[in-house]
Amino acid sequence: MDRVKEESRKLIIRNRLRDPYSFEDILGIKDIIIERIKEIDFSRVTFIEPYSMLSLLLLGRIFLRSRGEKLRIINIPVNIHQYLARMDFLKTGMYDIPERLNERLFLKRSAFSSRVIEITEIPNKEVESIKVISEIIELFRKRARHILKYWMSDVIIDLFVTVISELCQNIFEHSLDSGFLAIQTYSLGRENILRVVISDSGIGIEKSFDERSDIKYDSSAKLIEMVLTTPISSKRKFGYGLCQVNAIVEKLKGTIFIRSGNASVTGLYHKKTKGSAYMFLKNNLSYFEGTQISITLSG
Repeated sequence: MDRVKEESRKLIIRNRLRDPYSFEDILGIKDIIIERIKEIDFSRVTFIEPYSMLSLLLLGRIFLRSRGEKLRIINIPVNIHQYLARMDFLKTGMYDIPERLNERLFLKRSAFSSRVIEITEIPNKEVESIKVISEIIELFRKRARHILKYWMSDVIIDLFVTVISELCQNIFEHSLDSGFLAIQTYSLGRENILRVVISDSGIGIEKSFDERSDIKYDSSAKLIEMVLTTPISSKRKFGYGLCQVNAIVEKLKGTIFIRSGNASVTGLYHKKTKGSAYMFLKNNLSYFEGTQISITLSG
C-alpha cells in the first residue's frame, strides 16, 4: 500500500480490487483509513469485481459511522466509474465522489442488465427483508439464462435460488445489521466467471455463537469451517443454512469464500480430488466487521 500523504491525508491504493485475496491488502490498513484518511485515490485501479466492490462499500459505511463524515474517492478511471455507476454503487451514498460521470458515458442498462443483479440492500428486519429477497429471486429467475449462460440448467437455477435465499436470510437472522447482495457474470481472459456476493458489517459469525456454550472450537476459522460442514446454528439446535449452501457449491464444483471478523475459510471444490485438501483456513487477519461471502463458478 502506498505512502499516505500527510498534507492531504490521501491514500493512493494499488490495483487490489480483483478478488477477495488481494483485497486483504486494503483491509490490512483499515484502521489507518478510518483514523487518518480523508480521501482515497483510484487512479491505479484497473479492475474491480463484486466481492471487492461490496467490501469497499462496507468500508465506507464503517468510516461514515466512525467519523460522522464520508470518505472521498477521487481520480476514478472512466471504466471503473462506469462499472460502479452501473452496479448502483454510487446510489448507496456511502462515499463522497466529487467527480461526476458524464451522462453520455453511462453504460446502457439494456446492454448489460442480463448478466448482473445490481447492488441490493438486504434489511435487518424480517418482514422487509423477506420482501426484498422475494424481489431478488424473481429478478434472478428472469435473468438466469444470461447469468448462468455457461452453466445453464433448471436444476442449477433452483440451486442458486436456495443459495441466495439462505444467505440473505442469515442477515436478518444473525448479523443485527443490514447487508448487501450483488451478482455478476463476466469474462476474465479466457475464463467465464459467475460471482455471487452477500456481505454485511454486523456482529460476525463468532459473536453470533456467544450463547451457544455447547459449541466448542479452537479458532475463529475453525468455527466458520464447522458452520460450513455441519448442521449447526447460532439460533437453534440444528441449522442447515450455510451447511446447505456449502453442499450446493461443492455439488457445482465451485468456490466459496467466507470472511468474518479476523478469520476466513476458502473451499476450492473445483480443484478437489480424492484425498486432496480443499478447505483452507486463515486466522489472525485484520479485523473487519461482519461477514462477507463470495461464491464463484468458473469455466
